[in-house]
Amino acid sequence: MNNTAEMDIYSDGQSPAFSARPFANGDRETLLLSADRTFTDWLAKEQISIAYTTYQTSRLMLIGVNPENGRISGFERLFERAMGLYTTAERIYLSSKYQLWQMDNVLELGQTHDGYDKLYIPRIGYTTGDIDVHDVAVDGTGKLIFISSLLNCLATVSDRHSCIPLWKPPFISKIVNEDRCHLNGLGMVEGQPRYVTVCSRSDVVDGWRDRRQDGGCVVDIPSNEIICTGLSMPHSPRWYRDKLWLLNSGKGEFGYVDLRKGKFESVAFCPGFMRGLAFWGNYAIVGLSKPRGDKTFTGLDLDEELRKRDAEPRCGLMVIDLRTGAIAHWVRIEGIVTELYDVQILPGVKRPMALGFQNEEIQQIITLDPQSSLVGVNLPSVTRESAENRNGDNLPLMNATENQNLFNPEARLYQQGLAWQNSGQYHDAIAQYQQLITQYPEYAPAWYQLGVIVDNLGQRDEAALAYQKALTINPNYAEAHNNLGIVRVAEKNLAAAISCFTAAIKSKPDYAFAHNNLGLVWQMQTKFAEAAAKFREALQINPEYAEAYLNLGMVLEAQGNLQDAIACYRSAVRHKTDYIKADNRLGLALIKLAMVSKGDVEEARGIFEQVLKLQPDSAEAFTHLVYLKEMSCDWRDRQSDLTRIGEQTQRELQTGQSTTIAAFDTLYKPWERTLLLQVAQTHGTAMETQWTQMRQALNFTHSRSLTGRLKIGYLSSDFRNHAMSHLIRGLFRCHNRDNFEIFAYSTGPDDNSEYRRYIASQSEHFQDIATLSTEESARLIFAHGIHILIDLNAYTAGSRSQIFALKPAPIQVNHVGFPGTMGADFIDYIIGDAIVTPPEFAEAFSEKIVTLPHSYYFTDNQQAISSTPITRSQYGLPESGFVFCCFNNNYKIEPLIFDAWMRILADVPEGVLWLLPRFPVAKENLRREAEMRGISEERLIFADVEPKPEHLARHRLADLFLDTLYYNAHTSATDALWAGLPVITCPGTTFASRVAASLLTAVGLPELVTANLQEYEQLAINLAKSPGELLQLKQKLAQNRTTHPLFDTSRFTRNLEQAYSKMWEVYAAGKSPQSIQVSDIQA
Repeated sequence: MNNTAEMDIYSDGQSPAFSARPFANGDRETLLLSADRTFTDWLAKEQISIAYTTYQTSRLMLIGVNPENGRISGFERLFERAMGLYTTAERIYLSSKYQLWQMDNVLELGQTHDGYDKLYIPRIGYTTGDIDVHDVAVDGTGKLIFISSLLNCLATVSDRHSCIPLWKPPFISKIVNEDRCHLNGLGMVEGQPRYVTVCSRSDVVDGWRDRRQDGGCVVDIPSNEIICTGLSMPHSPRWYRDKLWLLNSGKGEFGYVDLRKGKFESVAFCPGFMRGLAFWGNYAIVGLSKPRGDKTFTGLDLDEELRKRDAEPRCGLMVIDLRTGAIAHWVRIEGIVTELYDVQILPGVKRPMALGFQNEEIQQIITLDPQSSLVGVNLPSVTRESAENRNGDNLPLMNATENQNLFNPEARLYQQGLAWQNSGQYHDAIAQYQQLITQYPEYAPAWYQLGVIVDNLGQRDEAALAYQKALTINPNYAEAHNNLGIVRVAEKNLAAAISCFTAAIKSKPDYAFAHNNLGLVWQMQTKFAEAAAKFREALQINPEYAEAYLNLGMVLEAQGNLQDAIACYRSAVRHKTDYIKADNRLGLALIKLAMVSKGDVEEARGIFEQVLKLQPDSAEAFTHLVYLKEMSCDWRDRQSDLTRIGEQTQRELQTGQSTTIAAFDTLYKPWERTLLLQVAQTHGTAMETQWTQMRQALNFTHSRSLTGRLKIGYLSSDFRNHAMSHLIRGLFRCHNRDNFEIFAYSTGPDDNSEYRRYIASQSEHFQDIATLSTEESARLIFAHGIHILIDLNAYTAGSRSQIFALKPAPIQVNHVGFPGTMGADFIDYIIGDAIVTPPEFAEAFSEKIVTLPHSYYFTDNQQAISSTPITRSQYGLPESGFVFCCFNNNYKIEPLIFDAWMRILADVPEGVLWLLPRFPVAKENLRREAEMRGISEERLIFADVEPKPEHLARHRLADLFLDTLYYNAHTSATDALWAGLPVITCPGTTFASRVAASLLTAVGLPELVTANLQEYEQLAINLAKSPGELLQLKQKLAQNRTTHPLFDTSRFTRNLEQAYSKMWEVYAAGKSPQSIQVSDIQA
């Protein structure tokens, strides 16, 4: 059976033909191209074409499918030593022996020339000289960049010189025209050069040839780090689907680099020397060459591999299925062409052609913008000699639009409608389109534009009908599919939206908007991997698509990839002036990065301030700026900031919209608890609304009967080295496995810490669901038959509360992570105690309150405290004198409590205050505030973050822990008490402001709970001046640690289990959730 595809042929007049069979005439060298039987079907189905370069025979070759006969359409043009390629649907960049070319498509959408749907013409050329340009690319700014193997560097074009070097490998001592390491491949990530491949780390001319066998490596450009070694003549690094793929050419291996291990993982063997790599969907397209019989290629492992497989090297293309590593399709090239260099995909292109310099048509083709007053295309069929003898008046330029209207009266009406529409005269445009539709009811563009206008006017149902009518007429109308998808998103019908965007992409594969919009839907469903892939496809089509950069950044940030997210936000801002939404996201991400690295936040502040200059009423920018000031302890505009953000929040509440301020950020404001409830309810309602449709579709039904043990599920992003895990590990250890089956669902990163491993070992079922979507997570939890599901995050960083919105468990509980109400109907209970949630607080909670007998807060009575001897001087503390400390987060510190602290220091002259700042600027601000209150800045001592055992131990260097007001010490208070350091607190009127009082009462130190700020100050001063009384207090705490409920982990667990049992009893009886009072059970 013949498995060779037939080819249509088009070649330069002075070059060999491109044929399925060799030419008969003996004076021309032959070229034979064959492919597997389904290759053309695949190209047609995917609506793509392929461009590749042939290196030693100086060809740019384009292959697509001829729609008239289904054959492969082959097209070639001569460019001397054609090598590197970079393509979009509308443009090709090509490196040749001494020039770089930009070739642009000149055909409009739907236009053809001699049956070709893309016509690429050389428009811009850069003369570089013969600097051996290999890979080329365009960065996020639109700058053309390339690899010069001769100069051993990454470079860009120059108006004055051969090039402008941008970067060289760290092992190259200088830029000189000596090919030392054979730098060849360039891998771009999010529009920026990120990785390069080299054949060796040699720093002497031609030294790389002696290290061809295994001297190859990959270099990370930003860090200058070598991230993978031991490669054999690596080529073509490409970043695709979050992996760094490349060709280990000397061994015939296609694969990827495991960046965590620094190891190359082979996926497939290809029978040839590989150069050129492109991707499309689930496939990689690899270029193969027959190695030349010179020193460059001989003696490589590839030779032995081919012998083992009884195969000869070939020239051609391999299409590899990324899912299996199998060869899905192949193209074989024989004859004059024996080597390929680069391969690229042309998306949405069925049959491309190009003009070269050896074809006279390049002198004769004339195209103009169809939007200009004179628009025309003239492609004469006369010879060059004839054309030179013709007069100019015989080559008239035609106005294409006017010419169309002569024969197309509906187009004339349509153009008038567009004119009204573009000028903002929507009612006139609607009338025009309706007139057109009346006369020509099958004119789809009019229906589409009518839909656009009424959509913009808020008439969603009418818009959907118009788009659907356009699609009835033209089922492949990509823009109508896309806009209908947007309507479905607004209707919360995400399944229908996915179908619409998918259809748009199928109709128009290079439709960047549709790729982006489909990504947005996946993002809304927390299918982050799918979303990221779509955003990247949109950017592959349009590297300047600012919105896609923003959306990709948000997904990467949600996945914990903060650095790459920031790079995306910067690209978004760079490509779109005054892109305020991207500015805000960039500012917030920079704050997050600074929190991790203890870095500077001034850039973030500058961003928010600049946004407010451009848009003074921006609620987002103002809210973020206030947050940053609070994190930095910058109180210079404190009162006016609080006033404005309060008024802003009240306005938003009155309109029924979700507040700009996050529910968590209300907890440390001096606001009433009823206002905290109202803010939380806006976010809870928004989340429930967003997930209502999916919840109804899933329709989880739960039994009220119990067979076997109660299944308890704990869901958190913080099962890692985090305050949550430091304390909850004891709970997992102490659960009664006879009556309770314990599940832990981790939605956060795996840091492989001892804390994570311990929790996993103490849970009967530990499930890492970090990469699962909201729907997948909910389905899994439901399948496990969880009876009671605990949200340990709620509205804190890393929250996945949307899983709870799908109601995968019959009873859902808010506990510990968020010290306040969630305001969400899908949360049934909140765990509290008599102090944090007294009965009079009930009206400020949407949940029913479960009151535990002592403190609601869990602890671990097996936390290790470092026994390494330490001194005050090690931490910059005075060896004598009194050390007050507060290791609370910066945002909890505000002027009212700081005033009190400074008054305490004024009354205790030998005292210092030991704090733990998040940002360097917080130190500066606190020092300034101290000086303003008459306290020397030297009396403020600042600590750094330490591992938990050492952190606990250093508490013993302090004398007294001073709590904050509106948001108390929580874990930091239990740390202090466990280490033996007394804490004094002044409780407020909200959950978060009463936690320390709950902890102190549970550890038997209610005398450290003060009634007001004056009493708080006096108690601190008295203890500082009464060492005997303080010693007695510490001795009492040391004894109470082992005898009182706070650190009796087993006792707490029994009481919490009693609460779970009571919740189930209420549910099993068919009752709605109700308040529950738990009696103490001695463990």
